[in-house]
Amino acid sequence: MKKINDSRIYRYSAIITLIIGITLGAVSFYSILVVEPAVEQLLSARENIDANYKKAYIILRDPQIFAGYDNFDSDRVRNSLTFFDGKIYADEKIDQERKIYLEVLLERRKEGSLLGRNTMVYFFLLSMAAWILFFNERSTAVR
Repeated sequence: MKKINDSRIYRYSAIITLIIGITLGAVSFYSILVVEPAVEQLLSARENIDANYKKAYIILRDPQIFAGYDNFDSDRVRNSLTFFDGKIYADEKIDQERKIYLEVLLERRKEGSLLGRNTMVYFFLLSMAAWILFFNERSTAVR
């Protein structure tokens, strides 16, 4: 009986999982290296607190891919979003007492970035396994 050559399936699986891993890693590391430090800098500012907190909130309002607020079960996060949306819409001042709520949103974003990084590693491992299967299949199909 003739052995079926599955090397194309393994190669395409390896390539696709590698592309997904690279994409997730790029998004996660952009958040870790660029966005999160910028938000921390805005939150630690001592001057022009209102403008800095508003900038930080606008950045945090658009969550990282794994840090979406839609399915997050904490009322504290949803209430914070509603509160800050109202403040931004009404152009009201955001005082320093509200910093803790912005820090909660930042922590949520950091957790999402960490999950994205871990998912990237998972997809890299899947890709590596598919490459191993690909090379194994090629070596056995030649014989």
